[in-house]
Amino acid sequence: MNDLNTANLTAKFEAPIVWLSVNGPVDREETIQTIEWFETLGESQDSYQLYLEIPKMHFPDLGSVRKTFLSLADIMRGLEACEKCAVVTDSPFLRSTAKIEGTAMPQMEVDSFGIVDLARAEDWLEAA
Repeated sequence: MNDLNTANLTAKFEAPIVWLSVNGPVDREETIQTIEWFETLGESQDSYQLYLEIPKMHFPDLGSVRKTFLSLADIMRGLEACEKCAVVTDSPFLRSTAKIEGTAMPQMEVDSFGIVDLARAEDWLEAA
């Protein structure tokens, strides 16, 4: 599986975890590329875990962080093979949003972690 690299988003698959990092507002083209990348992954993987890192420091304001996360949440709702998603961010607001959005994704378990909790997030995913 080839890595995904766009201006503000990178994704790589290291079985069984997808490492997705967002470095700024994601535009429509990047969203489409991300959907296509996950569709390709889903064709070859029965299940995987998702590590989503989205630090607010790369965004102009909290609203753009939230908008980007909600775009990604729309993508995540279609990820039938994803069992768990760890949202890692330095934004308490976004951690809360992730937990709320996670309730709309019954196919996967969603939890959120602070940037300082990277190891705990990885351990949580690997326990799947």
